[in-house]
Amino acid sequence: MSILKIMKDTLGYCLVSQQIRERVLEGNLVLDGSSLSIGHDGFFEDKSLESRIQPSSFEPSIGDECFVLDSEKQTVFGPEHHQTVYRTLLGLPRRQRQRIDLSEGFEFKTGFTYVVPLRESVVIHPGERIKASPKSSIGRLFPIVRTIADYNPGFDELHHQEGVDGPIKMWLLVQPTAFNMVLYPGLSLNQLRFFNDSNVSLSQQEITEEFRRNPLLCLREGDHEIPVNPVITDDGLQINLDLSGEYTGGIVALRARRNPTPIDLSKTKFYGGEEFFEPVEIKGGEIRFYGGERYLIASKGVLHVPDHLSAELRRHYGAGMRGTWDEAGFVDNGFIGDLVFEVGLSETGGITLSSKDERKVSALEFFRTNKRPDKVYGKSETGSHYQGQLGPRISKHFLDFDFDMAARNYKKLHRDILVHDARVLRGFRKTEQGFEVIDPEMAERFRREVETNGFFHSRYDCEGDEEVLQVIPYVLVFDTRKVFAYVRATDIEVYGDRRLFGKHSIGLGGHVNRGDGPNYLRSCLERQVMKEEVAIDGTFSTPKFVGTIVASDTPVDKVHFGAVYKTHIAGTIRANEKSITSFGMRSFEELSREPGLYETWSKILIPELPRIYDM
Repeated sequence: MSILKIMKDTLGYCLVSQQIRERVLEGNLVLDGSSLSIGHDGFFEDKSLESRIQPSSFEPSIGDECFVLDSEKQTVFGPEHHQTVYRTLLGLPRRQRQRIDLSEGFEFKTGFTYVVPLRESVVIHPGERIKASPKSSIGRLFPIVRTIADYNPGFDELHHQEGVDGPIKMWLLVQPTAFNMVLYPGLSLNQLRFFNDSNVSLSQQEITEEFRRNPLLCLREGDHEIPVNPVITDDGLQINLDLSGEYTGGIVALRARRNPTPIDLSKTKFYGGEEFFEPVEIKGGEIRFYGGERYLIASKGVLHVPDHLSAELRRHYGAGMRGTWDEAGFVDNGFIGDLVFEVGLSETGGITLSSKDERKVSALEFFRTNKRPDKVYGKSETGSHYQGQLGPRISKHFLDFDFDMAARNYKKLHRDILVHDARVLRGFRKTEQGFEVIDPEMAERFRREVETNGFFHSRYDCEGDEEVLQVIPYVLVFDTRKVFAYVRATDIEVYGDRRLFGKHSIGLGGHVNRGDGPNYLRSCLERQVMKEEVAIDGTFSTPKFVGTIVASDTPVDKVHFGAVYKTHIAGTIRANEKSITSFGMRSFEELSREPGLYETWSKILIPELPRIYDM
């Protein structure tokens, strides 16, 4: 046997999925209440358990209680060599520790420290060690999540302790820093990696050789990727920030907003990202970051981790700016995509960087394995939420962040529109929902109120704001008991709201702009309907204000207040812009047979068409 083969066989390695499964079966990773039956595929039949085994890590779950510590009195918490975590907790004065039941869910708030037991315990043999890191989805919410264990005095790294042979209990020390979070028993906040030796990291030479075989880091050039000229030191593969915003609409980072709404960690694709994150754009070729704030920033370059390696970003790195650079540093075998840094900047007064700044901010440490995992990131069984991610992607708890919309890169979003206090507008109605006829006196009062006391917001900023409603003049075009009907475009560049893509409609109208004043409603109708959206070959009657319309069926309905007009034409009407894809005059009876095709306002108005026609 060659010396190189002997050296390879004696080097330490990081355990992969099937070895973690073996650890469970051997009783070295002790679970609470899970079935350990193995299926024909070699995976645990208990799907909940199997989902927590990742290519090179295991996700423990939290128990059904926690302790809230008095942070003002207890700045650092952790057990001594000879103590359990629970015994250390009992050593605190009673009024500095409060036991909380998590069974119905409990809100973890910023400014407090929580100690949470994990359901699992571990056996650590001499020479072995366990490293811990927050899960990627948790790290992107910026809590400090540290793993502690009985008889281990440190954080996030567990070692064998002399005289301790059985399983040791693990706990989490949790301190929310940006967002409040709601937690339940059984949720996973962190990951564990198991190493059979201290010598598991690839050396500088080994990373260099690996790069020659498999380019680990590439740069995007349009639709292609080209390998970078890597900078590899004893710390690992050096990583830069992407401060160009080239592929994210000019947005280079997302800053955590101060939002008091707690994030329920049991929900996915639930919250609006822009309610919790503010986009940071390039201005004059520079980007300003402020001390004490928390940011998501993407790496420069697409990382390709081969199946036989895993990796970890260094949380602190002296060559970069001061602060923490990663709260969730584990990168699994098979991951492809941008890395996302969870940055807690501690530079006094902040720092201004150029969009062309090339400074190194972190290093990627690679770990060897002695076999390929039977799970690889990017495959369906691993729940790979971030495979192929581009830019500073937010956690799985949020709807996808629309970078182009946030950057107001669409002409129809980058403008001010007329809005008014929702309570004032609803005061002109007797009913909460639907179409309501308005008499001439009330119509004139409504017009004066809107045109005198209405105010302007950026269309981007008022989307989703139900306290101010966007006033929409909405006209029905009639001809001999028929009404003009059409289908909306499915292109964001020509129609600024994805929520109405491809919808059928019988009303023409849109937002009121600053330039429509002083007779805002009438001027908007003339601009939108009679000049921009359609062309009428012939004559038409003066638009008559006949009623108002409100609905709450969808998010887009909830933020609009319609002023319904009607006009009669003598001649023909045709589409005049790309926001209308197909059109024609339709009879009332024909429309009543297919109401399900139409957007909410049209659906409400179709039964009212005969009455409105005769008004």
